[in-house]
Parts: sequence; C-alpha cells; structure tokens
Amino acid sequence: MADVAALLIQAGVLTPDAAARAMAAAHDGDVASAALRLGLAPEGVLARVLADLFGCPGVDLSRSVVPASNLEVVAHPFCRQRRVLPVSVGKAELVLAMADPEDYGLADELRFVTGRKVLRYAAVPAAIERAVDGLVRERQRGSPAWRGAQAPALPDPAAAWVGVVHPSRAADPAIDLPEASATIELVPVSADLETPFAVPSPARKTRPPELQPRVTPPRGAGAAGTTVRLEGIGAGRLVLVADPSAEAREELAAHLGRLGCAILQAANGRAALDIVREARPDLAVLEAMLPMVQGFEVCRAIKGDPVLRPTQVVLTSAVHRGTVASDAQIAFGADAFLEKPFRRDEVVRIAKVLLLGPAGDPADAERRRAATAAWRAGAAAIQAGELEEATVLLRDACAQDDLSAEAHYYLGHALARQGMLFEAAAAYSRAAELRPDVDAAHQHLAQTYEQLGFQKSAREAWAQAIEACTDEARRKAMQARLMKLLGL
Repeated sequence: MADVAALLIQAGVLTPDAAARAMAAAHDGDVASAALRLGLAPEGVLARVLADLFGCPGVDLSRSVVPASNLEVVAHPFCRQRRVLPVSVGKAELVLAMADPEDYGLADELRFVTGRKVLRYAAVPAAIERAVDGLVRERQRGSPAWRGAQAPALPDPAAAWVGVVHPSRAADPAIDLPEASATIELVPVSADLETPFAVPSPARKTRPPELQPRVTPPRGAGAAGTTVRLEGIGAGRLVLVADPSAEAREELAAHLGRLGCAILQAANGRAALDIVREARPDLAVLEAMLPMVQGFEVCRAIKGDPVLRPTQVVLTSAVHRGTVASDAQIAFGADAFLEKPFRRDEVVRIAKVLLLGPAGDPADAERRRAATAAWRAGAAAIQAGELEEATVLLRDACAQDDLSAEAHYYLGHALARQGMLFEAAAAYSRAAELRPDVDAAHQHLAQTYEQLGFQKSAREAWAQAIEACTDEARRKAMQARLMKLLGL
C-alpha cells in the first residue's frame, strides 16, 4: 500500500530505505504489517499512521486487553478470515479492530449478526492476526482475557481495555452550531411533552384508497406496485416483499398470493421504506442485506415509528441462520425470521400467524407506557443535574421499550454529559436509526463522533442531519460545519 509507505516516510517513522524494505516484504501491499514484523516501527506508531489514512481512531493491540468471551460474539474463524477483532463488546456497541475500516459491508454484516453498533478502528493487520491467535490460546487455557505485551494491569481480569490511538491530525474543536445541550433543549415533564421526535411521522396515517387491495386475475403477482387478490384468509391484507433478487420476490409473492394477499415489491431498502410509509402494508418481508438501506435498518425504522409499528416485519437471510433469528427479533424488533431457501409451508405458517394474530399484546403496551414514564423522568433528572439518576432511569426506559427513540436520545444526553462518549454515541445512533427523519439525534451523534475522533463517521452523521432537517437556518449552519470538516 503505497499510501501507507508514503505516510510512514512523511511522518518520519521510516526512512526511504526502511520503507523500501517493508514494501518488498509486504504481502498484498500490507506495508504496515511488514514494518511491524521486521521490527522497523512500534505498533502504536503504525496504528496512528493508519488512523490518519482512514480518518478514524486506531487501536494499539499491544496496549489492549481483550476478554476471551468476545469470541462468543464474533467467532475466531470469522476474525481470521476477515482480519477483524472485537476488542470490546458492550450491550449496545462493539469496538472492532479492522484491517480495513472502510469495509462498510463487513461492519453492516456484524451489526446485523450481533445487534450492536459497530465502532470501526484501524489496526495493523499483522497485530490483529497475532491477537486473534493469542486470544484463542488463552481461551483454550481457560484464561479470562488476552493481554497485549504493554497492556495495563486491571482490577478485573476479565475486563476489556482498548489502547486507543487518535489520528495525529486532531479534529478542529470549533462547532459552528450551538452546543448540543442548547441546540435541542430538554423539556420538563408535562402532559403535553414535546420532544424532537414529536414531529409528525412522514408515514401516512391511513392507507391511500388507490393502494387498497383489488381483485385482479390470479396470474402475475410480480411487478412492483402490482396488487393481487385471491380468495383466502389473507384477503384484504397488503404485503410488501423486498429482496434484490427478482426470483426471490416472485417466489414469495406466489406463496403469499395464494393466501389472497395483495403484493407490493421493492428491490432495495430505500424503496421498501418509502413504500411502507406510503402504502402502510400489514406485513413486510425484508431481505436483511438489502442494497441502499439494509433490510434490518428498514425493520428498525418501521418499529421505531409509532405510526408504522403495527406493520408486521419478517427478516430473511440466506447467510445467517440459527440464533440470528432470535437475535434479529431482539435487536431490530422483527416479528419473525425466515431462512433461505424458502420453504412454502414455513412462509405460509409465519404469514398466517402474523396476519391473523392478535392486534396487540396488552403486556407490551404496558411496557411502553412504563418506558415513557421512565424517559420523561430521566429527561427531568438531566435538567436538574442529577445525571446518575437520569442514567438509571433512561437505561430502564430502553430496557422496557428498546424501540423508543426518546429513551435512547435522552440516554445519549446523560452519558455525554458524564464523558461516556462511546456509550453516548451508541445511544444517539440508536435514536437516529429509529427515527431517521428527525435531525436532532443525527446532529448530536455527529458532534459526539467529532469528540471521539471519528471524522468520517461525523461527516456521515452531519450529512444525514442535513437531509432530515427542515429548519433552513439550522440546515445552513450544519452544511457549513460539514464543508469545514471536508476541508472546503
């Protein structure tokens, strides 16, 4: 990788001769690993150069402690094959050392499998391989964790420690917008409580008349936007099938069409979410790894929107099986999971249960009411400066209703004000995923990423905030901030 060699020379880490040696010994252009194996530079310095190259924090694994239990979340064969290592695994986020932090597809895959936000860190590939092998050995010995050669001693032998290396090009601390706490004011607890998420959902409140199921000939349940209705238990029910494969869409449409359902189709996640907001289908069957917007993110957006939440969602996948079914339901709010290739009897069984089942679980409604009371109390506690109490209340609200954007949003505030930025970023990210049409959580996430040194992630979050913002003055301020981060 010529960019790495050039950066190592520019930073004074390697002489031109040493860089030439590393390039000659590199496999697949991996100059950083060659330099580490040849002893030409310490790992921390190499990690900083990679952090500069990728525009995100790096991790020095020689100064890190990785719990052996992390391999239960991401298996070691996967780590070896994809050159990644889960350094720290929290309830909501996963700190991932990556040979290529710009591999967004890999990050999305792990996000789907684990149900956690993936925080991407640059790391020297050879160091990742060394740490994975060491972690496997320690796990076989029954040790609670693998420790890098320069890792600090920790009171808890099973605790994680991330040897963070920040880019040498520090982020510009100036923020063109008001501080986060001033931009979106916290509000007192009251009957008419207003929050950033109280704005109307972009979804229709009722299904438009032209999309009501209508009788057509039974053949051809195919083209996008076409409805098909036969006599059956699904008569009058509207179903969206979203899959990049036309063959898979046709197969599902045929199975569901036999129940009498009307079928709509989409080939990517963005179209799927638009259709759900416009047509308000009774059921959406989504491939988990849809292009443009991942299917599991569409699911989360549906279940995070109070207007759309009644739509039943089935996630499908040909890659992930077994415990992913229950994990998908817990992490993204999916109502069911289908493995590919589809089995007609299983498709029909799940559709019948979801389309004909009870409209709502009273216990679930009670949990949502309890969560609302908890996040309101948490917001009030933040205003009063009682941050620890607020954190307890808001964590409880998230546990009661993980699909509450408000609970995650205010939890982000409480954590950020205590300096717990990684957890705050995960909370803001969850709120933004649940209500992507509201700019507030995107903005706070962008500011938090800037403080953490995730410049590329910050730019992405600012872009999403700009897209969602409806206030012209704030929109222009955010655009100016993004241009500044881009160096324009």
